[in-house]
Amino acid sequence: MTIFFAHVKLQFQRLLRNPGFWAPTLLFPAMFYSFFGASMSPAGLYSQMAIASFSVYGVVGIAFYQFGVGIAQDREDPFDAWMRTLPASVMSNALAQMLVAVLFAITAVLLVFVASYFFGKTPLTTEQSLRLLLVCALISIPASLFGIALGYAASAKAAPALANLIYLPLAFLGGLWMHPSILPKIIGEISVWTPTRHMAEFAWSSVANVMPDMNFILGLGAYTLVFIALVMWLVDRDRKKRFG
Repeated sequence: MTIFFAHVKLQFQRLLRNPGFWAPTLLFPAMFYSFFGASMSPAGLYSQMAIASFSVYGVVGIAFYQFGVGIAQDREDPFDAWMRTLPASVMSNALAQMLVAVLFAITAVLLVFVASYFFGKTPLTTEQSLRLLLVCALISIPASLFGIALGYAASAKAAPALANLIYLPLAFLGGLWMHPSILPKIIGEISVWTPTRHMAEFAWSSVANVMPDMNFILGLGAYTLVFIALVMWLVDRDRKKRFG
């Protein structure tokens, strides 16, 4: 347990020393909500669902940039290779990274809440906010796994471009910028197959205080299993390539 908290402390220190890396991922969801989501009409549940959408946008962004870009850069850092020689389990570092990502994701969501309070037509109630926070903490797990897979699949130079190439289209297709009901029909048909749409459905349901459709529950579970398998394969491939 001491080793785990040492890894958590290390992850925080490495991130906080590079504000140019983490600050945009925290601030952009609240900023984009203030520019676009806060102006959505009509007021009421539809306006509140915009808060949920940009909260998910923040969670996925943290996963892609903290994990996707961060891990890709760490893999080319001699310090990471040195850490692999230590007797501590690699799992401790991975769990520490995931915990830090969840905490940063929750911070990004809280900033969206603050923006909704000042600029939104219908801010969330305390009960809605707590439900949405819980959902965002849960969906940060498959999102983080997706980010980890990206981090082990791409090089440090390719990761930022690849993260944008995947993250931004998935945000649009998943309905995180505009609800799928107002998107073109073909986009709406594609949307239901994206992991971001499944995450968004959970967030929207938490705001509306209803259960998500079973297809989206099973779909997000299936995506999570796929991401776990993909991460295990990519981590093993990276280990063999780097250390034999």
